[in-house]
Formats: sequence, structure tokens, C-alpha cells
Amino acid sequence: MERVETKYLKRIINEVMKHEGSQDPVLVSELSKLVPLTDREIRRAVSYLVNKEFYPFGSRSKLPAGFFRIMDVDDFLEAVSNLDPRSRKIKERALNLAKACRQNNIDIPEIHVSKYQDKSKIIVHINNSVVFIGNEKQIIK
Repeated sequence: MERVETKYLKRIINEVMKHEGSQDPVLVSELSKLVPLTDREIRRAVSYLVNKEFYPFGSRSKLPAGFFRIMDVDDFLEAVSNLDPRSRKIKERALNLAKACRQNNIDIPEIHVSKYQDKSKIIVHINNSVVFIGNEKQIIK
């Protein structure tokens, strides 16, 4: 990862690996005591570890909240169920952002927002174009 030193990633890995299962997560505040990173940087680091390095790390926002090592299918389902509400909030925010732009006289056409099949990207349909929003933006006309 570009901005996070390898030694900090290793500390995060070692700590999350100790927290086996969704019922024993480690709080971001606990991780921040081990590495000199902000909450957002720690979340980004864990996202990197899952998406690029393929560590089986889940998270939960309800109590007990935090990151955990997925040990079985129940843990996996807990981690995935924690992601779905976020994707709905992203969709709602994208639609409200378009509405806010229109109300402020910024010419934004009607849009439709959905998730890509593998849920890795948000799809925004604008007129006859499709915009895939993930790590990179790609416009297909």
C-alpha cells in the first residue's frame, strides 16, 4: 500500500489475526494504539489487505464492533451483511448528490444508480452512457 509502511500493515495483520470470529473483533481505536495511523487510514489499510492481499478480514459496525478474522461461513455472512447497508447508503448519497446539484443549478441529467454484478463497482446510468465507479472511473457510451 502506497502510504502505509509495511511494518504498520504487519502490525495490523498480526492484531486482526488474533481476533478470531465475528464475536471477538478488535476496535479501530485499539489498532490505532499499535500504529500511528488515523481511523480512516486503518480502515483503508484493512480494505487494502482484503482487496489486494486477500486476507479474510471482516468487520461489523454493531456491537461488538470492529475487525475480525473470518473463521467460518457464519463469520463470512456477518461480514458481507455489514457491507450491504453501506452500498445502499452510497447509492442514496449518489442520488441525493445529483438532486443537490440540480437544486443548485448544475445541469445533471436524470440518473439511475445500481451495483455491478460482483458488487465491486457502482454503476451510474446517465442518458445513453454508463459510468462504472470503482477504483477508476470508466465511461462507456
